[in-house]
Amino acid sequence: MREWAQYRIYLKYGVIERSGSTKESDIDPYVRPKFVKDVLAQTSGNALLPCRFNSSGIVTWIKLRRKDRQLLTVGRVTHSIDRRFVVLNSPDWSLLIKNVKQEDAGLYECQIQTVPVQQRFVWLNITEAYSVIPGGPDLHVKQGSSLRLECQLMAAAESPSYVFWYRETRMINYDNEPGVRFEMRRNGSVLIVEKVKLSHGANYTCSPNNARPAHIMIHVIEEEEKPAAMHGDDQRNFTATTWSNTILILTALLTIPDVRRCFQTFIYHAT
Repeated sequence: MREWAQYRIYLKYGVIERSGSTKESDIDPYVRPKFVKDVLAQTSGNALLPCRFNSSGIVTWIKLRRKDRQLLTVGRVTHSIDRRFVVLNSPDWSLLIKNVKQEDAGLYECQIQTVPVQQRFVWLNITEAYSVIPGGPDLHVKQGSSLRLECQLMAAAESPSYVFWYRETRMINYDNEPGVRFEMRRNGSVLIVEKVKLSHGANYTCSPNNARPAHIMIHVIEEEEKPAAMHGDDQRNFTATTWSNTILILTALLTIPDVRRCFQTFIYHAT
């Protein structure tokens, strides 16, 4: 058993267990303290929890939970069996949480062993980022035209380290395909195809390292291929042109005397 300033605690397996002498005024992890700093992080990313004191001394990080208090670090030493928790160098004594998970959300306390004890509270909020590709889920492009697909991260707290692009199940970032290139952006990535081929018609997936992937289906229209509406217009144009040519031919034939007499005779008998 140890006694730290205002707390009487039992340290066992990295967990600070409440003893019978724990005061009712202890911080409730489900109630926000009056003075608390909010930090937003996303799943699979990193979270940095600040802790700054003007006094010198050993700084301790604790995760406050309903039934107990989990001891994370003392000084620069990590006491948790979870090695994702790391204390950065002084003077800030910030706590770095790697590969953040949803269960990491909640109230954290850093304290320095002075008299009286000094405390700082950080409320960690976790968001799950996801990706979108505008124009989906289906996009029709003409053969020979250019194609630009943007992979945008939504609800993200940090930029991605990388974004992998897939055509069907094959990752194509490193294929060095002629006319195909990739551009990294702060909030995602862009896939550019300078001249679309029939072979580019496929299902595409963008997969950032820190967000859910997005999908889009590309349909390539052949140059000579026309939608049904266009075929209907062509049929009407063909019919009009045919009648026009027929009238011109008949007019030309009527200028020949023998043909004109035969036509007049046909009209006479028909009436």
